[in-house]
Amino acid sequence: MQLERVDPDRLDAATFVGKQLPAPANHILGGHISAQALLAASLTSPGRAPHSVHTYFLRPGDSRDPVTFEVVTLQEGRTFTARRVTARQGDEILLEAMSSFKLPTETAAGVTYQPPCPDVPAPESLPHVPPHFAEADAAEGMWASLRWFERRVVVAETGPPAPARIWWRPDGEVPDDPVLTASLVAYLSAVTLTEPAYAARSGPAMAAQRDHSMWFHAAADLSDWMLYDMSSPSSADTLALARGTMFNRSGELVCSVRQEMYFPPPRH
Repeated sequence: MQLERVDPDRLDAATFVGKQLPAPANHILGGHISAQALLAASLTSPGRAPHSVHTYFLRPGDSRDPVTFEVVTLQEGRTFTARRVTARQGDEILLEAMSSFKLPTETAAGVTYQPPCPDVPAPESLPHVPPHFAEADAAEGMWASLRWFERRVVVAETGPPAPARIWWRPDGEVPDDPVLTASLVAYLSAVTLTEPAYAARSGPAMAAQRDHSMWFHAAADLSDWMLYDMSSPSSADTLALARGTMFNRSGELVCSVRQEMYFPPPRH
C-alpha cells in the first residue's frame, strides 16, 4: 500500500500537508482528504482513539496540488478531546471536520450491545472484484480510490434502498498503528458508500459527497477481511442519504456511517 499518499507530513504542532490522488477533472477524492484530516487530528491527540468524526466537503480542490490541514484544539478534557480541522489550498477552504477522541477505559464498564453481523458467504468463496473504474493503472484523469484494497461483493442490488454488502481488506500489510487503521477505515467507508446512492438513483451520474459522519465502536482488524453492510434509505430533491455498518470478521461492530450525496440537476 502506498501509505505515503494517505499520511500527511507534519509542518508544526498543528499544521500538516498532504499529497492527493489523481482523479477525473482533478477533483480531490472526498474519502482521501477526510482520512488525511482525521490522521492530522489524531496526531495532535496522542494516546486517545477517535470515536466520532463529522465532515463537510465544501469545494472540490485540485488533486495536482497538496492540501494544508490546520488543526484547532476545541477541548482537552480528562476523558475526551475534540479537534477541528480545516483543509485548504491557498485561500480556499475545501473541508471542515470535527473529531472527538476518547481515552481508553482501563477496566470493562458500561452496557455493551450491537446489531447482529449479517450472515453472509465467506470472502474466500466469492469471486475477485476488479479495481474500481481504471484504478489499477491510476491513469491521469481516472479515479484512484480503491486500488489499495481487495473487495468481494456479497450483494449489490439496484433500486431503492439498493442494499449492498462487501468484504474488504487492504491489499498489503498495514502497520499496527490504531491511528492509521482508523483513518483507512474512514477512507474506505466514504469511498464505497457512494455506490448504494448511485445504484438507488439508477446508475452513475454527476454527484459529489456533501457530508460524512462516522462513529467508531471497536478497533478494526485489518489483518483479516471486514464486512461492510450498506444501503441508501432516502433520496429527496437533489440529495441522497447512504448508511453503513462495518464489522470485523469475528462479528464485532467496528463503526456506523452516514453520508449524504449531492446530485446536481442537469445544466441546459
